[in-house]
Parts: sequence; C-alpha cells; structure tokens
Amino acid sequence: MTGRQKQFSLCCVVECASIVNNISSSRDYLTPPGKVILTSLGCPLAVTSEKLINKTIQKKWRLTDTFMYVLHYMGSSKDECSQYYYFEAVFSQPTASYPIPQATATVFFRVEDKHVEPPEIKGVPMMTFRLEGHRTDHDVRQVLLIPDWILGIMKMKIKFFQRLEELTLF
Repeated sequence: MTGRQKQFSLCCVVECASIVNNISSSRDYLTPPGKVILTSLGCPLAVTSEKLINKTIQKKWRLTDTFMYVLHYMGSSKDECSQYYYFEAVFSQPTASYPIPQATATVFFRVEDKHVEPPEIKGVPMMTFRLEGHRTDHDVRQVLLIPDWILGIMKMKIKFFQRLEELTLF
C-alpha cells in the first residue's frame, strides 16, 4: 500500500469509530431507561408495591400515553423461603368509536420477599412481570415493557375472535 492508501484507510477507521460512538451515545437519549429502582419498596409490601407498579407504568414506561389500564391486587402466597404478592394490570385502548375496548391485554406482576436471608443483607424484594399468553418472567429492573408487546397481544386476540366468528359449526 502506498502512503496515500494507508492514510485513506486510517481516516475510514477513525470515521467509522466516530460514527459508532455517536450511535452508542445517541441510544441513551433515544431510548428510555428500562431500569426500575426497587429501593422504595417497604412495609407494607402490598401497598408500596402497588404504588411502585403504578409509578412505573405511568412515568418510567410511559404506557399511559398509549393505553388505559387498571391495576388489581390479586393476593399473596407463601412458601418456606419467600412471601409472594401478585398484581394484575389490564391494558386497553378505548376509542371514540369503540368506548368499550374490543380486546384487552393483561400483564401479571409478582413481588417476591425472601425470608431466608437476614434482614440486614436481604436487600430489596424482587419484582417480575409476565405478559398474558407468555411464559417468560421479566425483571422490572432490567427489561422495559414496551407498547408493541401489549399491542401484539391485543391484535392476536382480535384475530382469534375474527376466526371464531368465521367458524360455522353446523
């Protein structure tokens, strides 16, 4: 390679690195952080968990820009290691032409308070969510619930209802 070719290839490498840095730094501004801080959870855990879930849905994930929702406390359970609290958030998209929504999507939340660790090192309880019809539990500290997931569930339900209407049994 000549000196000019080396200089050209070095400029391309520097320019590519600059573009990659710009993309990675702009990602922080273009995507909202999915991390939810669970330090506000305290006693009574059922009440503070409900407040944190409402705050997360409205302010952190901004799902109220697209959907209406209602949050229900479903109860609690206990095993030898942990106490569990269950919540259900039902999302809908009512419109002026259809004030009663045609389909809803449910997101199930579970808060786990472990009893096997001493209180001074136990840390904060763990909170996960699961989408209706799915099997994967997502940690709210690491995964951002996006409107497309909820819309996907609603569309699947509407398609299912349309197929049911098309069926003729007799």
